[in-house]
Amino acid sequence: MPQAQHAQPETIELAAGGVRAAYPHDLKALLEDVALKPSATTVDATTLQKQQIPVLYVPHNHKAELLPDLEKHLPQPLRKKAHVILNDATSFIWYVKEHGSLASCRIYLQADYPKGKVDFLGVINDHTADEAHWRDHTASFSPAKSIEWQRWLEKNRTAMSQLEFATWIEDNMQDIATVTGMPTAAQMLELALTFEAVSDKKFKSATRIQSGGIDLEYVDREDDATRQRMKMFERFTIGIPAFAAPITEANKPGQDTGEPPARVAYRIDARLKYRIRDGVLQLWYELVRPDKVLEAASQDIVQKIQHEAGFPLLAGSPNLPA
Repeated sequence: MPQAQHAQPETIELAAGGVRAAYPHDLKALLEDVALKPSATTVDATTLQKQQIPVLYVPHNHKAELLPDLEKHLPQPLRKKAHVILNDATSFIWYVKEHGSLASCRIYLQADYPKGKVDFLGVINDHTADEAHWRDHTASFSPAKSIEWQRWLEKNRTAMSQLEFATWIEDNMQDIATVTGMPTAAQMLELALTFEAVSDKKFKSATRIQSGGIDLEYVDREDDATRQRMKMFERFTIGIPAFAAPITEANKPGQDTGEPPARVAYRIDARLKYRIRDGVLQLWYELVRPDKVLEAASQDIVQKIQHEAGFPLLAGSPNLPA
Protein backbone atom coordinates (compact mmCIF):
# COMPACT_ATOMS: atom_id res chain seq x y z
CA MET A 1 0.00 0.00 0.00
CA PRO A 2 1.25 3.46 -0.77
CA GLN A 3 2.33 5.37 2.26
CA ALA A 4 0.45 8.54 3.22
CA GLN A 5 2.31 11.73 2.42
CA HIS A 6 2.60 14.17 5.31
CA ALA A 7 2.44 17.84 4.39
CA GLN A 8 5.57 19.70 5.21
CA PRO A 9 5.00 22.24 7.99
CA GLU A 10 5.12 25.81 6.81
CA THR A 11 7.71 28.13 8.24
CA ILE A 12 7.43 31.74 9.25
CA GLU A 13 10.14 34.28 9.80
CA LEU A 14 10.20 37.23 12.21
CA ALA A 15 11.99 40.32 10.94
CA ALA A 16 13.54 40.89 14.36
CA GLY A 17 16.39 38.37 14.43
CA GLY A 18 15.55 36.28 11.36
CA VAL A 19 14.15 33.42 13.47
CA ARG A 20 12.52 30.63 11.47
CA ALA A 21 10.20 28.01 12.93
CA ALA A 22 7.79 25.34 11.76
CA TYR A 23 4.11 26.26 11.60
CA PRO A 24 1.79 25.43 13.22
CA HIS A 25 3.52 22.98 15.58
CA ASP A 26 6.25 25.34 16.83
CA LEU A 27 4.29 28.63 16.65
CA LYS A 28 3.50 28.82 20.34
CA ALA A 29 7.08 28.06 21.30
CA LEU A 30 8.32 30.60 18.77
CA LEU A 31 6.18 33.43 20.13
CA GLU A 32 7.12 32.58 23.70
CA ASP A 33 10.77 32.54 22.77
CA VAL A 34 10.60 35.89 20.98
CA ALA A 35 8.61 37.45 23.84
CA LEU A 36 11.24 36.40 26.36
CA LYS A 37 14.14 37.76 24.32
CA PRO A 38 14.40 41.53 23.91
CA SER A 39 14.86 42.39 20.27
CA ALA A 40 17.89 44.33 19.20
CA THR A 41 16.13 45.50 16.06
CA THR A 42 14.54 48.98 16.05
CA VAL A 43 11.18 49.18 14.32
CA ASP A 44 10.63 52.45 12.47
CA ALA A 45 7.09 53.64 13.28
CA THR A 46 6.95 55.52 9.98
CA THR A 47 7.05 52.24 8.08
CA LEU A 48 3.59 51.33 9.34
CA GLN A 49 0.95 51.48 6.67
CA LYS A 50 -2.78 52.16 6.76
CA GLN A 51 -4.87 49.56 8.61
CA GLN A 52 -1.76 48.27 10.43
CA ILE A 53 -1.76 48.41 14.24
CA PRO A 54 1.50 48.02 16.18
CA VAL A 55 1.51 45.33 18.88
CA LEU A 56 3.94 45.01 21.79
CA TYR A 57 4.67 41.57 23.25
CA VAL A 58 5.40 41.89 26.98
CA PRO A 59 7.56 39.10 28.49
CA HIS A 60 5.65 39.10 31.80
CA ASN A 61 2.75 36.66 31.44
CA HIS A 62 3.45 36.60 27.69
CA LYS A 63 0.66 39.07 26.88
CA ALA A 64 0.29 41.28 23.83
CA GLU A 65 -0.64 44.98 24.16
CA LEU A 66 -1.89 47.31 21.44
CA LEU A 67 0.06 50.52 21.10
CA PRO A 68 -2.38 53.10 19.76
CA ASP A 69 -0.16 55.98 20.89
CA LEU A 70 2.44 55.05 18.29
CA GLU A 71 0.18 56.63 15.65
CA LYS A 72 1.09 60.12 16.87
CA HIS A 73 4.69 59.49 15.80
CA LEU A 74 3.70 58.90 12.18
CA PRO A 75 3.88 61.67 9.56
CA GLN A 76 0.08 61.50 9.29
CA PRO A 77 -2.79 59.57 10.94
CA LEU A 78 -3.63 56.12 9.61
CA ARG A 79 -7.20 57.33 8.84
CA LYS A 80 -9.40 60.42 9.23
CA LYS A 81 -11.49 60.95 12.36
CA ALA A 82 -12.88 64.24 13.67
CA HIS A 83 -15.98 65.91 15.08
CA VAL A 84 -16.24 69.29 13.41
CA ILE A 85 -18.77 72.01 14.30
CA LEU A 86 -19.67 74.47 11.52
CA ASN A 87 -21.45 77.80 11.98
CA ASP A 88 -23.25 78.26 8.67
CA ALA A 89 -24.66 76.23 5.80
CA THR A 90 -21.97 77.32 3.33
CA SER A 91 -19.17 76.02 5.58
CA PHE A 92 -21.08 72.81 6.31
CA ILE A 93 -21.57 72.12 2.59
CA TRP A 94 -17.90 72.80 1.82
CA TYR A 95 -16.70 70.44 4.55
CA VAL A 96 -18.85 67.44 3.65
CA LYS A 97 -18.01 67.86 -0.04
CA GLU A 98 -14.30 68.13 0.71
CA HIS A 99 -14.14 65.00 2.87
CA GLY A 100 -17.20 62.92 1.98
CA SER A 101 -17.98 60.54 -0.86
CA LEU A 102 -21.29 59.44 -2.33
CA ALA A 103 -20.52 55.90 -1.18
CA SER A 104 -20.37 56.57 2.56
CA CYS A 105 -21.37 60.15 3.42
CA ARG A 106 -24.85 60.67 4.89
CA ILE A 107 -26.50 63.81 6.30
CA TYR A 108 -29.02 63.46 9.14
CA LEU A 109 -31.61 66.09 10.04
CA GLN A 110 -33.43 66.44 13.37
CA ALA A 111 -36.03 69.19 13.66
CA ASP A 112 -38.36 70.27 16.46
CA TYR A 113 -40.06 73.30 14.93
CA PRO A 114 -42.27 74.24 17.92
CA LYS A 115 -39.10 74.50 20.01
CA GLY A 116 -37.21 76.22 17.22
CA LYS A 117 -34.52 73.51 17.02
CA VAL A 118 -32.93 72.36 13.77
CA ASP A 119 -29.76 70.20 13.70
CA PHE A 120 -27.77 68.79 10.78
CA LEU A 121 -25.18 66.03 11.26
CA GLY A 122 -23.00 64.81 8.41
CA VAL A 123 -21.39 61.39 8.96
CA ILE A 124 -18.45 61.26 6.57
CA ASN A 125 -17.65 57.55 7.07
CA ASP A 126 -21.12 56.06 7.57
CA HIS A 127 -22.07 52.44 7.01
CA THR A 128 -22.94 51.33 3.49
CA ALA A 129 -24.99 48.43 2.19
CA ASP A 130 -21.85 46.34 1.67
CA GLU A 131 -19.40 47.55 4.29
CA ALA A 132 -19.27 48.70 7.90
CA HIS A 133 -17.40 51.88 8.71
CA TRP A 134 -16.21 53.56 11.87
CA ARG A 135 -18.70 56.52 11.80
CA ASP A 136 -16.28 58.68 13.78
CA HIS A 137 -15.73 61.47 11.25
CA THR A 138 -18.63 63.90 11.56
CA ALA A 139 -19.60 67.49 10.80
CA SER A 140 -22.46 69.20 12.63
CA PHE A 141 -24.39 72.39 11.89
CA SER A 142 -27.22 73.97 13.88
CA PRO A 143 -28.46 77.24 12.32
CA ALA A 144 -28.36 80.09 14.82
CA LYS A 145 -31.47 82.23 15.13
CA SER A 146 -31.19 85.79 13.91
CA ILE A 147 -31.11 88.62 16.41
CA GLU A 148 -34.47 89.82 15.09
CA TRP A 149 -36.04 86.40 15.59
CA GLN A 150 -34.74 86.16 19.14
CA ARG A 151 -36.01 89.64 20.04
CA TRP A 152 -39.55 89.16 18.71
CA LEU A 153 -39.89 85.66 20.17
CA GLU A 154 -38.58 86.79 23.55
CA LYS A 155 -41.33 89.43 23.92
CA ASN A 156 -44.06 87.32 22.32
CA ARG A 157 -47.20 87.23 24.56
CA THR A 158 -45.50 89.40 27.19
CA ALA A 159 -47.74 92.13 28.66
CA MET A 160 -46.20 95.63 28.61
CA SER A 161 -47.23 99.02 29.85
CA GLN A 162 -48.11 101.71 27.30
CA LEU A 163 -44.67 103.27 27.59
CA GLU A 164 -42.89 99.92 27.35
CA PHE A 165 -44.91 98.93 24.29
CA ALA A 166 -44.32 102.31 22.62
CA THR A 167 -40.57 102.02 23.21
CA TRP A 168 -40.60 98.46 21.84
CA ILE A 169 -42.30 99.53 18.61
CA GLU A 170 -39.92 102.46 18.17
CA ASP A 171 -36.84 100.25 18.68
CA ASN A 172 -38.02 97.59 16.23
CA MET A 173 -40.06 99.50 13.67
CA GLN A 174 -37.59 98.56 10.90
CA ASP A 175 -38.93 95.00 11.17
CA ILE A 176 -42.54 96.03 10.48
CA ALA A 177 -43.49 95.06 6.92
CA THR A 178 -45.68 96.95 4.49
CA VAL A 179 -48.53 94.59 3.61
CA THR A 180 -51.88 95.46 2.03
CA GLY A 181 -54.53 95.80 4.71
CA MET A 182 -51.99 96.04 7.52
CA PRO A 183 -50.56 99.17 9.21
CA THR A 184 -47.27 100.45 7.87
CA ALA A 185 -44.19 101.09 9.97
CA ALA A 186 -45.04 104.82 9.96
CA GLN A 187 -48.55 104.13 11.24
CA MET A 188 -47.23 101.83 13.95
CA LEU A 189 -44.76 104.54 14.98
CA GLU A 190 -47.59 107.06 15.16
CA LEU A 191 -49.51 104.63 17.39
CA ALA A 192 -46.47 104.24 19.63
CA LEU A 193 -46.08 108.00 19.99
CA THR A 194 -49.78 108.28 20.89
CA PHE A 195 -49.38 105.66 23.57
CA GLU A 196 -46.48 107.65 24.99
CA ALA A 197 -48.57 110.83 25.02
CA VAL A 198 -51.44 109.21 26.92
CA SER A 199 -49.39 107.00 29.18
CA ASP A 200 -50.75 108.79 32.27
CA LYS A 201 -54.42 108.64 31.25
CA LYS A 202 -57.14 106.45 32.70
CA PHE A 203 -58.65 104.02 30.20
CA LYS A 204 -62.34 103.30 30.51
CA SER A 205 -63.33 100.95 27.69
CA ALA A 206 -62.45 99.44 24.32
CA THR A 207 -64.78 98.87 21.36
CA ARG A 208 -64.18 96.98 18.14
CA ILE A 209 -65.21 98.92 15.05
CA GLN A 210 -66.52 97.51 11.78
CA SER A 211 -63.84 99.09 9.65
CA GLY A 212 -61.24 97.22 11.65
CA GLY A 213 -59.30 98.14 14.72
CA ILE A 214 -60.25 99.04 18.26
CA ASP A 215 -61.44 102.34 19.77
CA LEU A 216 -59.95 102.99 23.17
CA GLU A 217 -61.66 105.51 25.46
CA TYR A 218 -59.68 107.36 28.11
CA VAL A 219 -59.97 110.35 30.41
CA ASP A 220 -57.49 112.69 32.03
CA ARG A 221 -58.73 112.03 35.56
CA GLU A 222 -60.81 109.38 37.21
CA ASP A 223 -63.74 111.77 37.71
CA ASP A 224 -63.48 113.37 34.27
CA ALA A 225 -66.69 113.01 32.24
CA THR A 226 -65.08 114.06 28.95
CA ARG A 227 -63.88 110.95 27.21
CA GLN A 228 -61.36 110.91 24.40
CA ARG A 229 -60.71 108.22 21.87
CA MET A 230 -57.75 106.69 20.12
CA LYS A 231 -57.69 103.94 17.53
CA MET A 232 -55.57 100.84 17.93
CA PHE A 233 -54.84 98.33 15.21
CA GLU A 234 -55.90 94.71 15.64
CA ARG A 235 -53.02 93.24 13.66
CA PHE A 236 -49.71 94.14 12.12
CA THR A 237 -47.06 92.26 10.13
CA ILE A 238 -43.32 91.88 10.60
CA GLY A 239 -40.73 90.64 8.12
CA ILE A 240 -37.62 89.16 9.73
CA PRO A 241 -34.96 86.56 8.90
CA ALA A 242 -35.31 83.35 10.87
CA PHE A 243 -31.61 82.52 10.93
CA ALA A 244 -28.42 84.53 11.29
CA ALA A 245 -26.64 85.61 8.14
CA PRO A 246 -23.98 83.12 6.91
CA ILE A 247 -20.60 84.32 8.10
CA THR A 248 -18.81 83.11 4.97
CA GLU A 249 -21.20 84.73 2.48
CA ALA A 250 -19.55 88.11 2.95
CA ASN A 251 -16.13 86.64 2.07
CA LYS A 252 -16.98 85.22 -1.33
CA PRO A 253 -14.73 86.43 -4.19
CA GLY A 254 -16.22 89.27 -6.17
CA GLN A 255 -18.68 90.19 -3.44
CA ASP A 256 -16.55 92.53 -1.36
CA THR A 257 -18.96 95.46 -1.60
CA GLY A 258 -18.78 96.47 2.03
CA GLU A 259 -22.48 95.66 2.38
CA PRO A 260 -23.80 92.88 4.65
CA PRO A 261 -25.04 89.76 2.82
CA ALA A 262 -28.70 89.82 1.81
CA ARG A 263 -31.04 87.72 3.94
CA VAL A 264 -34.51 86.39 3.29
CA ALA A 265 -37.17 88.04 5.46
CA TYR A 266 -40.12 85.83 6.37
CA ARG A 267 -43.57 87.23 6.98
CA ILE A 268 -45.14 86.74 10.42
CA ASP A 269 -48.51 88.24 11.31
CA ALA A 270 -49.04 89.47 14.86
CA ARG A 271 -52.25 90.05 16.79
CA LEU A 272 -52.22 93.20 18.93
CA LYS A 273 -53.79 92.46 22.32
CA TYR A 274 -54.80 94.68 25.24
CA ARG A 275 -56.18 94.53 28.75
CA ILE A 276 -57.70 97.33 30.86
CA ARG A 277 -57.50 96.82 34.60
CA ASP A 278 -58.25 99.60 37.11
CA GLY A 279 -57.87 102.17 34.38
CA VAL A 280 -54.41 100.88 33.40
CA LEU A 281 -53.88 99.72 29.82
CA GLN A 282 -51.57 96.80 29.13
CA LEU A 283 -50.53 95.78 25.63
CA TRP A 284 -48.83 92.83 23.99
CA TYR A 285 -48.61 91.00 20.69
CA GLU A 286 -49.08 87.37 19.75
CA LEU A 287 -47.15 86.04 16.77
CA VAL A 288 -49.26 83.79 14.55
CA ARG A 289 -47.66 80.32 14.13
CA PRO A 290 -43.96 81.27 14.23
CA ASP A 291 -43.21 77.53 14.19
CA LYS A 292 -44.55 77.27 10.62
CA VAL A 293 -42.34 80.19 9.58
CA LEU A 294 -39.32 78.47 11.14
CA GLU A 295 -40.23 75.28 9.31
CA ALA A 296 -40.34 77.13 5.98
CA ALA A 297 -36.99 78.79 6.69
CA SER A 298 -35.48 75.44 7.68
CA GLN A 299 -36.75 73.82 4.49
CA ASP A 300 -34.94 76.51 2.52
CA ILE A 301 -31.69 75.50 4.23
CA VAL A 302 -32.48 71.82 3.67
CA GLN A 303 -32.97 72.43 -0.05
CA LYS A 304 -29.74 74.42 -0.21
CA ILE A 305 -27.79 71.60 1.45
CA GLN A 306 -29.45 68.92 -0.69
CA HIS A 307 -28.82 70.83 -3.91
CA GLU A 308 -25.27 71.98 -3.23
CA ALA A 309 -23.87 69.09 -1.15
CA GLY A 310 -25.41 66.27 -3.18
CA PHE A 311 -25.46 63.65 -0.40
CA PRO A 312 -28.47 61.68 0.90
CA LEU A 313 -30.34 63.60 3.61
CA LEU A 314 -32.16 61.48 6.19
CA ALA A 315 -34.69 62.59 8.81
CA GLY A 316 -33.54 61.25 12.15
CA SER A 317 -30.41 60.55 14.17
CA PRO A 318 -27.51 58.17 13.40
CA ASN A 319 -27.47 57.34 17.13
CA LEU A 320 -23.71 57.50 17.40
CA PRO A 321 -22.04 56.39 20.66
CA ALA A 322 -21.15 59.16 23.04
